[in-house]
Amino acid sequence: MPNIFILLPVYNRREITEKFVNCLSAQTFSNYHLILIDDGSNDGTADMVNSKIDKLTILKGPGDWWWAGSLQQGLKWLKENKVEENDLILFINDDLLFSADYLERACQVMTNKKGVLMLSRFKSGNSEDIVETGVFADLKHLRFEQITSQKEINCLSTRGLFVHWKDVTAIGDFHPKLLPHYLSDYEYTIRAHRKGFKCETSAELLIEPNFDTTGYHKIIEVSLWNFIKKYFSKKSPNNPIYWTSFVLLTSKPLWLIPSLMRVFKRTITTIFQASSESIKS
Repeated sequence: MPNIFILLPVYNRREITEKFVNCLSAQTFSNYHLILIDDGSNDGTADMVNSKIDKLTILKGPGDWWWAGSLQQGLKWLKENKVEENDLILFINDDLLFSADYLERACQVMTNKKGVLMLSRFKSGNSEDIVETGVFADLKHLRFEQITSQKEINCLSTRGLFVHWKDVTAIGDFHPKLLPHYLSDYEYTIRAHRKGFKCETSAELLIEPNFDTTGYHKIIEVSLWNFIKKYFSKKSPNNPIYWTSFVLLTSKPLWLIPSLMRVFKRTITTIFQASSESIKS
């Protein structure tokens, strides 16, 4: 029976994290170790988790690790400690809920799944609809689409991602300086797919996400300067600096210039539209 090492980045979301931890403490599978990567929280998150979870390691950061940096610190800890090749690594967010047999099912699903990145499927609240079942990244046109057909998945998030430790070491590290937050998981899994690993999702592994907890997905600002600051923030999924990094890391040589031009065009168009709205107001 493998161990499951859970990499959980957190930052000042004690109530949200506690709901996650309650799901974890109710698991029918007990052979897990939680690595809590607390990047500068001051709301007592680490103490709360420590009071509820026995098999726990807490890594404390200065507040500038962000998502990729936090996961990279978790990988560093795993490299320095005794982890078997067959052990499972779970990359996951704290704003997720799951059933008591979630980890047990994961062990069953991942049996004989060497060379596979397995993403949990997202179920929205009480709905039976599956929110995400994997992504096809069209890097030639810089487009991403949710898989609804038999088209091969070549891109996954890290919101409930299971990978064998041997495979994690073969895929390599994150790039926290180039991609500190958004797009870091896409780059990681695209790289894995190009190295020959399979990207899959499983209907046996269901999680319930809260999509409203982080990030500037839609920026509404009267001031153009405030808009630009948020647009170029690390919390913005549209930050053109990190989109440029993403293109440089993932694009084939023939697609590089057109993709960079798409990023540039989108940036100019977005800022121009924001400027027009600012003038009107």
